[in-house]
Amino acid sequence: MMRDLTDDVALMRPVIDALRASGTDPERVLARVGWPPAGLPAGRFPHAAQTLFWQVASDECGEEHVGLYLAEHLPAFHGLLLEYLFLSSETFGAGLRHALRYVRLLSDTLNADLEVQGERALLTLGLIPGTPRHFPEMLAGAVIRLFAALTDGDFVPRQVHFMHGEGAPAERYRQVYGCPAQLGGERYALEFDAAVLGKPSRHAAPELLRMHESLARRQLAEVERLDLVRKVRELIGELLVDGGATLEQVAARLNMPTRRLRERLTLAGVRFNDLITDYRCRLAKELLLKTDERIEVIVERTGFSEPSTFYRAFKRWVGETPVEFRKRGKGEA
Repeated sequence: MMRDLTDDVALMRPVIDALRASGTDPERVLARVGWPPAGLPAGRFPHAAQTLFWQVASDECGEEHVGLYLAEHLPAFHGLLLEYLFLSSETFGAGLRHALRYVRLLSDTLNADLEVQGERALLTLGLIPGTPRHFPEMLAGAVIRLFAALTDGDFVPRQVHFMHGEGAPAERYRQVYGCPAQLGGERYALEFDAAVLGKPSRHAAPELLRMHESLARRQLAEVERLDLVRKVRELIGELLVDGGATLEQVAARLNMPTRRLRERLTLAGVRFNDLITDYRCRLAKELLLKTDERIEVIVERTGFSEPSTFYRAFKRWVGETPVEFRKRGKGEA
């Protein structure tokens, strides 16, 4: 099963700042993407939304290479938790290794790794193929600006590697990044001088580092909790199509003992039966209001064996029969 990938809104807040700094109205971009005009949605959002966001941003900015364009307007510091891990660590390299443990707080698509070979260091970003090129091009600029600020300008990028084969002119990359970019590579990565890893941090504070790591662990646990619930919901939807979804079936699809799945859901604050009920209710409402499917078909698609059982359950959920709900809902529409 392909998991729905998500990004945290914290990853996009600097982009909104960059839009504003470039003279583009970010509220127009957000409105066209379908996000609240007053700001970004709370929490995490589907990574697939990046495609539309960058299309709209390119149109509003009038820039074909909008990721590079906005990278020039990004603030050096964004107020992210990962930045505080850097600042409170003993050296730049220690801070980088601390931060890499928690990059998933920013995006499910990031699986960063650091390789050091003599005088050369390579930071791989692990973005998935097919990601709109503007996102990694903006991200590379953000990372270079952040690293330069953290090291008082000692960070020296050697080359940026991108997986996409087509992009901006070579000189544009050199202008924005201060180094050349290679297109059509096997991975997204940033190559730089390894000597900077030993750069001492002027803000090193062991007590603050422990506090920041503790907070990062809690936030990562919350992301993983939401991820488990999301995966269970997806499997419930898939299994209901085949006539039913049990805890045992879902656990098997997750390659997890049934008892372990029950325990993890309990720790996540949800019960499996509640997830089943919530999914069935939402699906039934959607089919009743947005389609003309016969009730018998809806009964089957929501995993009920008998229409009478479905009628009783729906009346308990909503307070009215499926027919009454459909009639009222379509009348109001």
